[in-house]
Parts: sequence; C-alpha cells; structure tokens
Amino acid sequence: MTDGDAGGEGSGGRGSGEPLWAGRFTAAPAPEAHALGTSVHHDVRLAPHDVEASIAHVHGLEDAGLLTSDDAAALREALAEVGRRIADGEFVFDPADEDVHSAIERAVTDRLGDVGARLHAGRSRNDLVVTDLRLWLLAAGRRIDGVTTMLVRTLVARAREHAESVMPGTTHARAAQTVTLGHHLLAHAWALLRDLERLDQWAIRTSVSPLGAGALATSTLGLDPAASAARLGFVRAFDNSIDAVSDRDFVQEFLADAAISATHLSRLAADLARWTDPALGWAELDEAYTTGSSIMPQKRNPDTAELARAKAPRVAAAFVALTSVLHGLSLGYHRDLQEDKEPAFDAADTLELVLPALVGAVETVRFDAGAMRAAASEEGLYATDLAEVLVRGGVPFREAHRRTGELLKQLAASSRSMRDLTHEEWSSFGVPDGAALLDPDASVRARGGGGGPSPSSVVDQADAIGAWLAAR
Repeated sequence: MTDGDAGGEGSGGRGSGEPLWAGRFTAAPAPEAHALGTSVHHDVRLAPHDVEASIAHVHGLEDAGLLTSDDAAALREALAEVGRRIADGEFVFDPADEDVHSAIERAVTDRLGDVGARLHAGRSRNDLVVTDLRLWLLAAGRRIDGVTTMLVRTLVARAREHAESVMPGTTHARAAQTVTLGHHLLAHAWALLRDLERLDQWAIRTSVSPLGAGALATSTLGLDPAASAARLGFVRAFDNSIDAVSDRDFVQEFLADAAISATHLSRLAADLARWTDPALGWAELDEAYTTGSSIMPQKRNPDTAELARAKAPRVAAAFVALTSVLHGLSLGYHRDLQEDKEPAFDAADTLELVLPALVGAVETVRFDAGAMRAAASEEGLYATDLAEVLVRGGVPFREAHRRTGELLKQLAASSRSMRDLTHEEWSSFGVPDGAALLDPDASVRARGGGGGPSPSSVVDQADAIGAWLAAR
C-alpha cells in the first residue's frame, strides 16, 4: 500500500498503467523500485473488504452531496462487478498496479471514466487499507474462534469419556501424582477458553472504523465516519485521525493472541505425540493423522502432532516481526506499515491449518485406559498421599515429607517397594490401610475439591466449560 496523499479526485483520462499519484511526477518508478513496493500479490485477499469499504464510501459521498444518486449507483455496481471478477479469477491485474486498492480503483475508472475518478474523493489509501485489514482480521478471528470452539468441545467430549480413566500425572516429565485422563484433557480445554476470551476482547478493540480519517487529517468534504462505520458493521468510528491511520496495535494484539493460542496448540500436540509413543503405549493416533516412512515400512509417524507443535514459533515470529517494524516509528503513515499484512495473513493461515487437524486428531485418537492404569501402579505416585495421611494424623508436613522420603530410601536400598510393606509395617508408620493408599481410583477420588482430578470434578469442569460456551 502506498501513501494516498497525492490524490483526491482525479482525471478520468488517467492511463491504466499510470499510478494514482502520477500528477506530480515526470518519470515512472524504476522497475526495481516498483517491484520492491508492489504488494498486490499478497494483499489481493483484501479485495472483498476493499470493495465493501469502497461501497460504504460511495454512500458517504452521496450523503454529502458529492455524488448524484445515478453516479453513486453506477459506482456501487461497478465496484461489485470488479469484486466478482476478482473472486472468480477473471480480473486481469495491470503490471503497474501497486496494490489491490489501486487495481480496483483503476478498473472502476476504466469502466466509468470521470464518474469512477470521483471515487477517491475524501479518502486515502492510508485509511482505506487499514479499514480493509481490520475487516479481514475480524473475519479471520471469527473463523479461528469457530474452530477453536470445536476443539474445546472435542476435548470436553473426550474428557467425559475418560472422567474415571486414571493415569500418571507428571512434573519435569517424570511421574508425579495420579490424575485422570479427563482432567488432563480439560487442562488443555481451559487454556483454549482463555484464547477465546482474548479473541472476544481483541474484537471489541478492533471493531473501530478508520474510514474517513483520510491520509492523516480527515477531509473538508463533510463525510460522516460514524455512518460509514455503521454500514461496515464496526462498533464505532475512530477517535483521532492520526491514530487511525498510524497505529497497528490491533494487528499486534491479534498476533500476540495468535502466538499464545499456537503455543497452547503446540502443548496439546506435544502430549499427543508423547502419549502415542509406542514406548509409552497410552494412545494411538488414527492413521488419517499419521504418515509413513519412505524407507521403514513399519513406521506410523505422528506428523500431525509434530507439525502442529512446530508451528508455534512461526506465529510467535510474526508478532516479533511486526513489533520490530512498529518500534520507534513516529506517528503518521510510513511505507514501513505495508509490512503489517504478511505476518497477519501468515499467522491466521497457520492457525486455520493447525486447528482443524488437531480437532480431527483428538476426536479420533484411541486411548488405552488399561495401559494408563498399569502405569499408575508406580509407587512414587502415592508418596504425597502418604505424607498427607501423616499430616491428617497431626504430623507437621515437613516432618511427614522427611519420614516418607526416608521410608522410600530404605525400601529402595532393600529392593522393596511400598507394595511389599506388611500390614504391621504400615501400622507402625501410622497408616491403617496401606493397600487403599496405593489404589489409583481412591487416590483421585480423594482429590474431589474444585479443580481437582477426581471423576466428579472432571464432570463439573466439563459442565462449566459447556455453560461458558453456551453463554457467549
């Protein structure tokens, strides 16, 4: 996108290969300079929103008495036709087109002559492009919201299936305490719910129309930015014209939210990859979400999980790239701001690739509850339970921690485990029923408080998430 300062109303006689701003210049841009500056190859995806914003602007020009009703109708019809041709792949871009905005205006002017040349009155590409980008990102945000919601619902459904499936919970990637698979799956769902909250809050701040801000300082033509905002479905119009065309914090915030979401998705993918490792054997990905090896016939590789895991730094890099562009940039439009779109497009595209793949992977993964239960026999998982039995008997926790640690050390030295302790040994340690202590189901049921891993808590959490989604 180039600065729109040079032109308001222009001549209908402008050649199709001549830039919108050519009146002040005696020579065309050098080919290499034009190649550096052109953005039509990636901002063409803004075309539907550019047409939408241009039609709203035509209404504004008509309301201000700057267009007759016939001219306004002709412009709206021409814009809609150009938009249809671009969508259908019929539109022929001119090599001189700098961006999709100038291409659309050129096509309308070529069709309508002087009437088409009236389209740009009272607007700049500075306010037009940021209007288009806000519209595009809001639409992308709605799509991402929808698939994220699908993933949350899928996690909740699988969690309900496995509310009672015990498994080792880990810290430092080592067995720590017994939890349920349903509890672990809902941990991912809660994180994604926060992503949805962030999208909701971002959308409120992004739903501000810049149209009417012009290049920098609005116009003298009596246009009504609030009316344009309403036509475009924005919540409100801009408060300050310099801020409207200069700032890109709505893109920055989208990228930050996208990076957090991609990180959450990568952690879910990491769990899928770990659980489906044959060495662990807790789950198996459906074949549709795995690939084979070009040389090893036996392999079923968790490529979906691995690629989802690897996409997170790509999205984070998009945030860093735009933040670096904006850092230290004085207010007012600068051509640097052309670099806002590709990171935004790439981040949105990446999430829209990863999310559906993970929905399918989670929906079809086969969990081996028996293998998880067998792994939950690891005695170390119950060490904290033992210490807490002592605490309930009046022993200070640090003393209970020490005594439990010493017991485990003694057992290891004699190649025994807690399961080898006799009833008398348990009783001398202050535990009336050692067998019950080492029962994984009893262990998780004992953690029945809010947010815990017990089956009843898993059901309560699943119900709470469902209620939150229903209330949106």
